[in-house]
Amino acid sequence: MNEGRKINVGQLLDALNRESRDAEIIFQGGLNFFRLKQRGEDLIQVEFNEPVSDAMNYYFKHHK
Repeated sequence: MNEGRKINVGQLLDALNRESRDAEIIFQGGLNFFRLKQRGEDLIQVEFNEPVSDAMNYYFKHHK
């Protein structure tokens, strides 16, 4: 099973800590953030509104 890329929360917070609290975040490939879901004691999944196939179609449409 391909679990995708992982970083820990500390790494993400360190990266975000350098930015203004008012800075906006966009997700490449046309993805829209949906929620964070607890998947285990030490595992959080980031979920998006779109299926991966929709994101891939968007990417290929805009990156020829």
